[in-house]
Amino acid sequence: MDHFGKYDYSRSANPTREALEDTIAQLENGTRGFAFASGMAAISSTLLLFSPGDHLIVCEDVYGGTFRVLTSLFSRLGIETTFVDTTSLSNIEAGIRDNTRGLFLETPSNPLLKITDLAGAAKLARERGIITLVDNTFMTPYFQRPLDLGCDIVLHSGTKFLNGHSDVLCGFAVVRTRICQSGSGLSRTPSARSSALRIHGWC
Repeated sequence: MDHFGKYDYSRSANPTREALEDTIAQLENGTRGFAFASGMAAISSTLLLFSPGDHLIVCEDVYGGTFRVLTSLFSRLGIETTFVDTTSLSNIEAGIRDNTRGLFLETPSNPLLKITDLAGAAKLARERGIITLVDNTFMTPYFQRPLDLGCDIVLHSGTKFLNGHSDVLCGFAVVRTRICQSGSGLSRTPSARSSALRIHGWC
């Protein structure tokens, strides 16, 4: 047999994880979902869209794990971050540079529960060719769908509110258009069993 079909290697594709990814994409009204081994795996892998020399604007009280990976890891890769009070669109606009490529938001933010105007921020970013990423862990797609508001990528720690049962460790990224391409590594490997547990909790 020269061709083993779509599911020739479990880490690159398996039908149970694909069903999970299709489900989170539907919940967020996205075109494609990606499941990861944890929320931070989803965030870190998505941040690899950016290149050395790129600049990111990030809400100032972003989740601690995101803050640490940006300041300890991605700073060493030549990706610069400016932390801004994104409750004001004028603050976001003032932070934009010629090399700004990404706007990373949480609303409500973790831990101070600050609110950002996602539609306004996404419009501002889109006009300047900047990708808008939103960590939607707190709200879940039940209460908020950032892609519907013009944002480009939505991220989740699926371990928390989206899970509900505290029985699965996972993360998600969902894209509005084909910004991201599938990858076989980078901790994008929730097991078939974990995927099945998560799907069971949503159905």
